[in-house]
Amino acid sequence: MQPFVALSKKREYTRSMSTHPSHKADASKSIQTSEQARGRRQRSGGRSARVQAAVFEATLELLGEQGYEALNFATIAQRAGIHKTSLYRRWETKEQLVLDAVESQVTKEFPLPNTGSLRSDLIHLVRYLSAFLQSAVGQALLQMAFASRREPAIGSFPKNYWQHRYPYLRPLFDRAIARGELAAQTDLQLLFEMLLGVLYVRAFVLGESLDETLPERIVDLVLADGGARKPATT
Repeated sequence: MQPFVALSKKREYTRSMSTHPSHKADASKSIQTSEQARGRRQRSGGRSARVQAAVFEATLELLGEQGYEALNFATIAQRAGIHKTSLYRRWETKEQLVLDAVESQVTKEFPLPNTGSLRSDLIHLVRYLSAFLQSAVGQALLQMAFASRREPAIGSFPKNYWQHRYPYLRPLFDRAIARGELAAQTDLQLLFEMLLGVLYVRAFVLGESLDETLPERIVDLVLADGGARKPATT
């Protein structure tokens, strides 16, 4: 009987201690500590996201301003307002950082106009392309293309970026073909390159501004077979 009595007393002691105010306080402190730890992790994650956003923004800005060759971790860290070691902890090379920064901004597809008219659709599209090429991301893509000879991995990204968008634009041209506004045998990739190419030359080769009337003039010229008149048949 004695072992049973001892065990019973031990259980009563355990129950009394679990309800003791000091033990409740300890449990409360433990819960608070756990919640504080979770809060710190959440704040840390939020700060990490903010730091990454600042780094990507600084990278794209400097890439467009200075070019790929002049870009380095020191200037990126200074522009982002962080210590350089924070970059090395996340990215081993400048190439990795640039690719991550650009990829974070180019996941969205073009808005695909559907106005019921090929001319109107293309004007809307060229307006978007004009604004995009003048943005930090557009400037970064251009600088990456310039760096392609020395950095093949960097240079291939702009090419893949634009090639990926050709199929995405196909419905716009298919609707025009169905309406009889575009010949079925039209080289659609070449048509898109003509629209985009004029913007590239004006902005990056000639260094001229892309005014508001330019998209309409480009579209009218392209749809008129490059402005050339077909020779009269005799």
